[in-house]
Formats: sequence, structure tokens, C-alpha cells
Amino acid sequence: MIYKLLSSLLLAAAPLLASHRSLADAASADKENEVKSILQRMETDVLAFRDEMERVYSARCETKTLTECAETNFNDCSSTFPSQQCAKADELIFSACRDGETCNALWDKTLSTVSIPAALAQGPLDNPNDNEVIESACYSRLAEQYMIDKYKTDEEYWAKYNVQPSWT
Repeated sequence: MIYKLLSSLLLAAAPLLASHRSLADAASADKENEVKSILQRMETDVLAFRDEMERVYSARCETKTLTECAETNFNDCSSTFPSQQCAKADELIFSACRDGETCNALWDKTLSTVSIPAALAQGPLDNPNDNEVIESACYSRLAEQYMIDKYKTDEEYWAKYNVQPSWT
């Protein structure tokens, strides 16, 4: 008797289970497609960034690149940035600058900077004195506008996944 009851319940539930399974399969396929879309976007972004870095590398020895670089010195502890803000302790801590309790670094979210280890910053005003490091810092600045524009165009897309850079 119990066997017949269970059998009839299972037979009655079979279409429900099958439709639940197809809904789960559809949801799984949707998620898989979404992940594929994200990975495709990331691959496209990486290739575009590669192209941009190749462009800026080819301009590394131009007079304008070297002149503009010579006119800048952005030290996280002591420089004056165009739109600087004090980074809060929960955002960023540079122990060399402060105690981590108050303003512990000057941070400008509108400007890219190149940070180097103190061991490489042996020149005047804590700048590097190695020519290769100087050249790399100088020409990488040429990618700044690309990175700013890319961030602005991608902000809304990544926000829907609750992903954002640590400095926002």
C-alpha cells in the first residue's frame, strides 16, 4: 500500500521535477553565458590595453614625453597634486607618510602616478636615478588618459557586479 502511494506521488511529481530541472538548467546556462560575456569583455580590454601600451612605448623617446616628465614630481607623502585628497586609513596607508590614523597619503583620483620602492628612489626629491626606471615611469604616463577614459566607460558595467577599484 505504501509502495503504491509513493509510486503515485512520484509519478505525479515527475513533471514538476522535470520542469524544475529545466529551469535550473536554463538558469545555469544563463549564468554560464554571463560568465563567458565577462571573460570576453576582459580579453577585449586586455588586448586594447596592450595596443595602448605599444603606442605609448613607441613615443617614449619623443621630446614632448621627456619634457613633460621632467616637469613632474609626485611623491605620495610630500607633493602637491592638482586634485589631491587625504586618503583615509581604510582606503590606503603609507606608513612612511603618516601614522595611519589621520591623513596618511595624498591621493588624487584624477591623476595616475607611478610608485616605486624606496630602494629605487635614491635621487633628488626621492626620485629614481636609474635611467631605465625613469624612462619607464615617463612613458607609462602617456597611457594616463586612456586609463581614465576606460575607467569612466567601464564603471557602470562593473558596478552591476559590485566590483570597483579600491580607491573609489
